[in-house]
Amino acid sequence: MTNRVKLLNIPPPHSEIPSQCPELPPEVYAARLQRLRGRMREVGLDQVVIYADREHAANFAYLAGFGPRFEEALLVVGLSGTPQAVLGTENIDMVRYSVAELEGIHYPTFSLIGQPREDVKSLKDILRGAGLEHGMIVGTVGWKYYDDKDGCAAGSLEIPHYITETILEVVGEASSGGSGTNTGSRVRNATSIFMSPRDGLRIVLEPEQVAVFEYAACLVASSMLALMNNVDVGKTELELASQFQSMGVPLSVHPMLSVGEKARFGLTSPTGRRAKRGDFMTTAYGIEGALSCRAAHIALDETDLPPAAQDWLEDIAMPYFATAAAWFETVRIGIEGREIWDMAETLLPKSKFGWNLNPGHFIAADEWVSTPFMPDSDVKLQSGNYLQYDVIIAPDPPYFGADLEDGIVLADDELRAGIRARYPDTWDRFERRRKYVRDVLGINLGDEVLPMSDILGYYRPFLLSRGNAFAVR
Repeated sequence: MTNRVKLLNIPPPHSEIPSQCPELPPEVYAARLQRLRGRMREVGLDQVVIYADREHAANFAYLAGFGPRFEEALLVVGLSGTPQAVLGTENIDMVRYSVAELEGIHYPTFSLIGQPREDVKSLKDILRGAGLEHGMIVGTVGWKYYDDKDGCAAGSLEIPHYITETILEVVGEASSGGSGTNTGSRVRNATSIFMSPRDGLRIVLEPEQVAVFEYAACLVASSMLALMNNVDVGKTELELASQFQSMGVPLSVHPMLSVGEKARFGLTSPTGRRAKRGDFMTTAYGIEGALSCRAAHIALDETDLPPAAQDWLEDIAMPYFATAAAWFETVRIGIEGREIWDMAETLLPKSKFGWNLNPGHFIAADEWVSTPFMPDSDVKLQSGNYLQYDVIIAPDPPYFGADLEDGIVLADDELRAGIRARYPDTWDRFERRRKYVRDVLGINLGDEVLPMSDILGYYRPFLLSRGNAFAVR
């Protein structure tokens, strides 16, 4: 496909921020709870204890309707009854504002250091009050799960040690002597129930969740397009990053923006460093439900690049865009993860382009849930999957890479009909984006591929040449 990639003067995509953000209704949370309990019965769990903090809240929020601010939290879910949210002082009232059905248990020890600790019950008593009993099989949920490839014991627990030890004590199992245990224990790592690429609860979205995340994608796309339109020589990284807007939606990652040699490591935050002509710029912005990334040169054309890198457009950027276009055209319901991996390796060989992660992943409230795209993966993509094109290349100097990251949802007839009926404005934006991607960018999206972002597939390799972008012809 590389020989069909052209740098053309094309109109930019239309970008808008919807006037309202959809909200998940109580029945969505109730249905999620029932699906979790069905899975608990399948794997033989009596209780599930979900840990959360500010950095790791997605699994908790999936059921609770919020993530903890400042503090730690636990959500204890049994096979019946109302889930128990164990919260610190500043979060205990969040239960009143959640649309999910919860009961709150105040545990001041989850609060910040130095805040009042009057009338603190032991964590053991708290967990017993939440439903844990001697002899039960308990699944803990944090943010990761492990197998033999991870260099630690399969089934190791990743939630804080003091919580693990207390759960072990309550259910009547001897201390593990460390932070881990195995699948034969009464306390087991159950995070895969939520995050497994094969059957995780969170990797299949409801129509309501698609609409909520699409609003987030609109915010991110608008921010990224505004940034691209405002790139100029002499501006600082901080000035450029001022285009990012969240409307108050929580961030999923820290804002990233770098220029010059600093841009070889894309995770860094913006500083007072000023952009120079010919500099490479990399940037990523994500809020809960969406992330977009772009990396390109602050240049008018290849003559602004160092002499040794003036073939960057043809040797690096065009093959990269061709791979992205092929990815968007190839992902579909039923395809196996290894097929996408093989396609990326064929079009963009790792030996030349230096990518060392996966050619995409699942995205949700957290930027990376898990990924089906591995060399040996027989995981089949499903309707409701929210997938991020995310191939990060790092060719050898003097070249810089290229980056274009946006998300799509796979949707069968039933899911498409549900979105169209309940969220007609959202559906209209999907259709507008599809027409742009197909007719202007030349990327033939399948009908089951819903483009979440207004800028999906839109890539300017030279950021000072604002009218020129890649297209397939």
